[in-house]
Amino acid sequence: MLSLLGPRFPTANGLTRREMIRVGGLSMSGVALSDLLARAASAGPKRPDSESQATKRGPGFGKAKRCILLYLSGGHPQHDMFDPKPDAPVEIRGEFDTIATSVPSIRFGEHCPLSAKLMDQMALIRSMNHTHNDHGRGSYWMFTGAMYPGSVPDVNSMSRADMPHLGSCMSKIAPGQGPMFPFIIVPHRMDVAGGRRAGQFAGMLGPKYDPMLTGGNPNDDNFRLEHIPLVPNEDPTVIRRRVGLVNQLNQQVEYLRDGALAQSLKDNQSKALDVVGSESVRRAVDLSVVDAETRERYGRNLFGQSVLLGRRLLQAGTRLVQCNWQRTQGKNGFAWDTHWNNFTALKEELIPAYDRAFYALMTDLAATGELAETLVIVASEFGRSPKVTLKNGGREHWPELYNVLFAGAGIQGGQTYGASDKLGGYPAENPVGPADFVATIYHMLGIDPHTELHDQQNRPFQLTKGDPFPLLMS
Repeated sequence: MLSLLGPRFPTANGLTRREMIRVGGLSMSGVALSDLLARAASAGPKRPDSESQATKRGPGFGKAKRCILLYLSGGHPQHDMFDPKPDAPVEIRGEFDTIATSVPSIRFGEHCPLSAKLMDQMALIRSMNHTHNDHGRGSYWMFTGAMYPGSVPDVNSMSRADMPHLGSCMSKIAPGQGPMFPFIIVPHRMDVAGGRRAGQFAGMLGPKYDPMLTGGNPNDDNFRLEHIPLVPNEDPTVIRRRVGLVNQLNQQVEYLRDGALAQSLKDNQSKALDVVGSESVRRAVDLSVVDAETRERYGRNLFGQSVLLGRRLLQAGTRLVQCNWQRTQGKNGFAWDTHWNNFTALKEELIPAYDRAFYALMTDLAATGELAETLVIVASEFGRSPKVTLKNGGREHWPELYNVLFAGAGIQGGQTYGASDKLGGYPAENPVGPADFVATIYHMLGIDPHTELHDQQNRPFQLTKGDPFPLLMS
């Protein structure tokens, strides 16, 4: 097996044809090296190149140069975190008290003390809603801006007929500069056993725009990307020798010997090696070089270190990072899908780990000035039921109402948009949905959310039919 960055790099003469094919077509979770940075050539609509053009698109357009999405998979409870109902009956309000935030008129659940300090920097959407009561289809809607057309079982089988994740569309339209992958999921997709859940891929855009997956456990002391075996102290020039191997491969494939196709493959593979040879990329994915105090501030757990890794990937040039909460988080494996022991799970493992990581991310970005150009989002596929299931202390799936948070990149902090009814079960003002959520992200990244793209069969489709949230952006 070919060792890409081992202590002994093989000579070209000692390679088999199979090994050279592996070098030429190395794939990273569906994103081939030969595809990297070729995306710009087929990008389609570009970001506005002047302030006047951006202004015409409305407030906030293009303010975000990058975006990080903290996805609390399973559905975080609005009553116990960002929209408490202290005057409701106990079976509604639950066990937790409320605390003041940095905005006097807004209160949070008592176990969100760090997030509460940042409310003056955040916009809280309290009127999100949709109609899919299962995780797979709810997440599909949140990632693509489109309702899933199939059944609950169908959504666990990814298809190239699916709508693409918003990160994949961004990768095609405006991937940004530099060597790093434009769209990365940390650390894993949210799949079920034996299936690949739809909405987390490029779908109809094809594998060229699938996200890179970091894999592994970022909380490991020696974590590095599974799919790019970078050795932090290795001379970056070593990997450049692979260019010669790619050239040998191309010479052996008759139909690539001459012409534009051969040149395109050669150029794209050469550019792709920048990912592996870039010092900024190498350092970003090597958490062993991060000081212990910083790692501790984010929380020495799977989610905290995923957020830390996500932040470093943004610094290395990624435009959109999605950090997924995994069900393996914590000693008890609590997930946000709290059908039972809701309050124990929230208090002991769920909210503290989220709260700490979010606070560390926000304060780090603010300290370096990056928050002004970084869109930070906290979201999930739905909320939890207003009424607690008394026999097991759980809250059930509830797409009828849930909350999302936006911060950074021109978002006007200290405000809420929309409102829930007195029991926290349904929108009372300004209902919005996943299509509007996705449209807001596109808008902030400088992409018209109503842009038309074409799939692999050249069939047109619109990014989303939603509209950006009003009153959020400066």
